[in-house]
Amino acid sequence: MKNKKIKSDYKAYRKILVPFLILSVLTVAFFFLGKIRKEKEVSSIDFSTDLENRINKMVSGYPIEEMSPYISEQDRTTAAFLVAIAKKESNWGKISPQKNGKTCYNYWGYRGTYNQTDSGYSCFDSPQQAISVVGKRIGELIDKKIDSPKKMVVAWKCGFDCSTHSFFSVKKWEWDVGFYFDRVYH
Repeated sequence: MKNKKIKSDYKAYRKILVPFLILSVLTVAFFFLGKIRKEKEVSSIDFSTDLENRINKMVSGYPIEEMSPYISEQDRTTAAFLVAIAKKESNWGKISPQKNGKTCYNYWGYRGTYNQTDSGYSCFDSPQQAISVVGKRIGELIDKKIDSPKKMVVAWKCGFDCSTHSFFSVKKWEWDVGFYFDRVYH
Protein backbone atom coordinates (compact mmCIF):
# COMPACT_ATOMS: atom_id res chain seq x y z
CA MET A 1 0.00 0.00 0.00
CA LYS A 2 2.82 2.36 0.84
CA ASN A 3 4.44 1.54 -2.53
CA LYS A 4 1.25 2.50 -4.39
CA LYS A 5 1.15 5.85 -2.58
CA ILE A 6 4.75 6.60 -3.53
CA LYS A 7 4.06 5.69 -7.21
CA SER A 8 0.97 7.88 -7.17
CA ASP A 9 2.86 10.81 -5.63
CA TYR A 10 5.69 10.33 -8.16
CA LYS A 11 3.23 10.49 -11.09
CA ALA A 12 1.65 13.63 -9.67
CA TYR A 13 5.03 15.30 -9.18
CA ARG A 14 6.13 14.23 -12.64
CA LYS A 15 3.05 15.83 -14.17
CA ILE A 16 4.04 19.10 -12.51
CA LEU A 17 7.82 18.80 -12.54
CA VAL A 18 8.38 17.91 -16.22
CA PRO A 19 6.49 20.94 -17.63
CA PHE A 20 8.17 23.15 -15.01
CA LEU A 21 11.64 21.93 -16.04
CA ILE A 22 10.85 22.34 -19.74
CA LEU A 23 9.56 25.85 -19.13
CA SER A 24 12.66 26.69 -17.04
CA VAL A 25 15.03 25.41 -19.72
CA LEU A 26 13.20 27.37 -22.43
CA THR A 27 13.24 30.53 -20.32
CA VAL A 28 16.98 30.27 -19.74
CA ALA A 29 17.58 29.51 -23.43
CA PHE A 30 15.54 32.54 -24.58
CA PHE A 31 17.35 34.71 -22.04
CA PHE A 32 20.78 33.73 -23.36
CA LEU A 33 19.72 33.95 -27.01
CA GLY A 34 18.34 37.42 -26.38
CA LYS A 35 21.53 38.45 -24.62
CA ILE A 36 23.69 37.13 -27.46
CA ARG A 37 21.55 38.94 -30.04
CA LYS A 38 21.72 42.17 -28.04
CA GLU A 39 25.53 41.89 -27.76
CA LYS A 40 25.70 41.39 -31.53
CA GLU A 41 23.59 44.52 -32.06
CA VAL A 42 25.83 46.56 -29.73
CA SER A 43 28.98 45.29 -31.42
CA SER A 44 27.62 46.29 -34.83
CA ILE A 45 26.96 49.92 -33.85
CA ASP A 46 29.01 52.28 -35.99
CA PHE A 47 30.78 54.42 -33.41
CA SER A 48 32.17 56.72 -36.10
CA THR A 49 28.57 57.68 -36.88
CA ASP A 50 28.03 58.37 -33.17
CA LEU A 51 31.16 60.51 -33.16
CA GLU A 52 30.11 62.34 -36.32
CA ASN A 53 26.64 63.02 -34.90
CA ARG A 54 28.15 64.34 -31.67
CA ILE A 55 30.54 66.59 -33.59
CA ASN A 56 27.82 67.79 -36.00
CA LYS A 57 25.55 68.72 -33.13
CA MET A 58 28.32 70.68 -31.45
CA VAL A 59 29.63 72.60 -34.49
CA SER A 60 26.35 73.18 -36.30
CA GLY A 61 26.30 76.60 -37.97
CA TYR A 62 30.08 77.10 -37.81
CA PRO A 63 32.45 76.89 -40.79
CA ILE A 64 34.08 73.72 -39.39
CA GLU A 65 30.76 71.89 -39.78
CA GLU A 66 31.66 70.85 -43.34
CA MET A 67 34.73 69.07 -41.93
CA SER A 68 32.87 66.88 -39.44
CA PRO A 69 32.75 63.81 -41.73
CA TYR A 70 36.54 63.97 -42.11
CA ILE A 71 37.12 64.68 -38.43
CA SER A 72 34.99 61.70 -37.40
CA GLU A 73 37.15 59.41 -39.56
CA GLN A 74 40.06 60.13 -37.21
CA ASP A 75 40.59 58.17 -34.03
CA ARG A 76 38.56 59.53 -31.12
CA THR A 77 41.47 61.31 -29.38
CA THR A 78 42.61 63.05 -32.56
CA ALA A 79 39.02 64.01 -33.40
CA ALA A 80 38.53 65.45 -29.92
CA PHE A 81 41.66 67.58 -30.25
CA LEU A 82 40.70 68.72 -33.76
CA VAL A 83 37.36 70.01 -32.49
CA ALA A 84 38.65 71.42 -29.21
CA ILE A 85 41.70 73.24 -30.58
CA ALA A 86 39.65 74.65 -33.47
CA LYS A 87 37.15 76.04 -30.95
CA LYS A 88 39.92 77.72 -28.98
CA GLU A 89 41.99 79.00 -31.90
CA SER A 90 39.31 80.16 -34.36
CA ASN A 91 35.88 79.74 -32.78
CA TRP A 92 35.40 76.76 -35.14
CA GLY A 93 36.47 78.71 -38.20
CA LYS A 94 34.78 82.07 -37.64
CA ILE A 95 38.18 83.77 -37.31
CA SER A 96 40.79 82.11 -39.50
CA PRO A 97 43.56 82.96 -41.94
CA GLN A 98 42.81 83.79 -45.54
CA LYS A 99 45.03 84.11 -48.57
CA ASN A 100 44.13 86.21 -51.59
CA GLY A 101 40.60 86.56 -50.19
CA LYS A 102 40.03 82.80 -49.98
CA THR A 103 39.60 80.67 -46.89
CA CYS A 104 42.58 78.59 -45.81
CA TYR A 105 40.56 75.98 -43.88
CA ASN A 106 43.09 76.46 -41.08
CA TYR A 107 41.02 76.60 -37.89
CA TRP A 108 43.83 75.47 -35.54
CA GLY A 109 46.46 78.16 -35.97
CA TYR A 110 48.61 75.55 -37.70
CA ARG A 111 51.95 76.85 -38.94
CA GLY A 112 53.41 74.46 -41.45
CA THR A 113 55.49 74.92 -44.56
CA TYR A 114 52.64 74.31 -47.03
CA ASN A 115 51.30 77.37 -48.92
CA GLN A 116 51.95 79.83 -46.10
CA THR A 117 50.06 83.06 -45.60
CA ASP A 118 52.01 86.28 -45.00
CA SER A 119 51.62 85.65 -41.27
CA GLY A 120 53.07 82.11 -41.52
CA TYR A 121 49.93 79.97 -41.29
CA SER A 122 49.41 77.06 -43.67
CA CYS A 123 46.72 77.70 -46.23
CA PHE A 124 45.06 74.43 -47.17
CA ASP A 125 43.31 73.80 -50.47
CA SER A 126 40.37 71.87 -49.03
CA PRO A 127 38.76 70.72 -45.78
CA GLN A 128 40.03 67.18 -46.44
CA GLN A 129 43.61 68.36 -46.81
CA ALA A 130 43.34 70.44 -43.63
CA ILE A 131 42.07 67.50 -41.57
CA SER A 132 44.63 65.17 -43.11
CA VAL A 133 47.61 67.42 -42.34
CA VAL A 134 46.52 68.75 -38.96
CA GLY A 135 45.09 65.38 -37.89
CA LYS A 136 48.38 63.71 -38.79
CA ARG A 137 50.34 66.24 -36.71
CA ILE A 138 48.03 65.80 -33.72
CA GLY A 139 48.31 62.02 -34.14
CA GLU A 140 52.12 62.28 -34.07
CA LEU A 141 51.94 64.26 -30.83
CA ILE A 142 49.53 61.72 -29.31
CA ASP A 143 51.98 58.94 -30.27
CA LYS A 144 54.61 60.83 -28.26
CA LYS A 145 52.25 60.69 -25.24
CA ILE A 146 51.18 64.31 -25.67
CA ASP A 147 47.62 63.17 -25.14
CA SER A 148 45.95 65.64 -22.80
CA PRO A 149 45.19 69.36 -23.07
CA LYS A 150 47.74 70.03 -20.31
CA LYS A 151 50.48 68.34 -22.35
CA MET A 152 49.18 69.62 -25.69
CA VAL A 153 49.37 73.28 -24.66
CA VAL A 154 53.17 73.15 -24.70
CA ALA A 155 53.39 71.48 -28.10
CA TRP A 156 50.56 73.39 -29.77
CA LYS A 157 50.37 76.83 -28.20
CA CYS A 158 53.77 77.49 -26.68
CA GLY A 159 56.30 75.62 -28.80
CA PHE A 160 59.08 74.22 -26.61
CA ASP A 161 57.99 75.66 -23.27
CA CYS A 162 55.44 78.13 -21.99
CA SER A 163 57.82 80.45 -20.14
CA THR A 164 57.09 83.34 -22.53
CA HIS A 165 53.32 82.99 -22.02
CA SER A 166 51.41 84.16 -19.00
CA PHE A 167 50.33 81.55 -16.49
CA PHE A 168 46.73 82.66 -17.02
CA SER A 169 46.81 82.28 -20.82
CA VAL A 170 48.31 78.79 -20.55
CA LYS A 171 45.72 77.67 -17.99
CA LYS A 172 42.91 79.25 -20.00
CA TRP A 173 44.03 77.37 -23.13
CA GLU A 174 44.20 74.11 -21.16
CA TRP A 175 40.75 74.68 -19.66
CA ASP A 176 39.05 75.74 -22.89
CA VAL A 177 40.55 72.92 -24.96
CA GLY A 178 39.91 70.45 -22.15
CA PHE A 179 36.24 71.42 -21.96
CA TYR A 180 35.55 70.69 -25.64
CA PHE A 181 37.94 67.73 -25.74
CA ASP A 182 35.91 66.07 -22.99
CA ARG A 183 32.61 66.80 -24.75
CA VAL A 184 33.80 65.03 -27.90
CA TYR A 185 35.83 62.26 -26.29
CA HIS A 186 33.37 61.10 -23.62
